[in-house]
Amino acid sequence: MRKYITAAVLAVAVAGGGIATTAVAQPVVSIQKQSPATEAALKEILADYTHHIGETVTFYGKMYNVTGDSRAAFATAAPTEYYALDGTSIELTGPGTATLTEGDFFTATATITGNETLGDPELRVTSITVTGHDNS
Repeated sequence: MRKYITAAVLAVAVAGGGIATTAVAQPVVSIQKQSPATEAALKEILADYTHHIGETVTFYGKMYNVTGDSRAAFATAAPTEYYALDGTSIELTGPGTATLTEGDFFTATATITGNETLGDPELRVTSITVTGHDNS
């Protein structure tokens, strides 16, 4: 997993170490091939999903609604106790989603399709692993 040095950390290193360089923050345009994404980057991309069609994201999630072919989940960049508060609502399609049940916790890699279901971005799953289940 790649590690990024933020401009603030680099600025501290420059000030403390006497290095003569200019710190430049790299904008997060995409989280393609970044695993896991930062929460801010994931939320930004899912909120603006029509501009990220074809990009692949890796995320954590919790299934909250399974009805017929519909698979609605909350997606987060890291496991959390509060998926509904911390996450972004998404719709999952593709292989492996048919076996998901309400309350499943999972990790997934998926491609942003550009489609939406009831306003939620649709992601086509390429790999998914159920990591637990909420029995409450």
